[in-house]
Amino acid sequence: MKVKVRSIALIKSLLGGSDLEVDLPEGATVDDLMARLTAIGDPALASHLAPPQEESAHAPLRILINGRDITVLDGRRTVLADGDDVLVFIPIAGG
Repeated sequence: MKVKVRSIALIKSLLGGSDLEVDLPEGATVDDLMARLTAIGDPALASHLAPPQEESAHAPLRILINGRDITVLDGRRTVLADGDDVLVFIPIAGG
């Protein structure tokens, strides 16, 4: 199956572009996608895509599937489907 991965800012830079199409096996999860992106991106990307050390910790990385945050789905265990649109980014705050 193929999923579209979009990114902005630092993640975009470390992936080498904002839009990628990634091939994954059927039944792949968000964790599987993060592992695949780590393998194809800049080595510095790994630390940004790693899951938080504690399950309850707020990860600085945000992941949306078809516009829905994975925190309201099944987190990194969310199963992806062919054609899913995945947005990966680090929120930026300012004032």
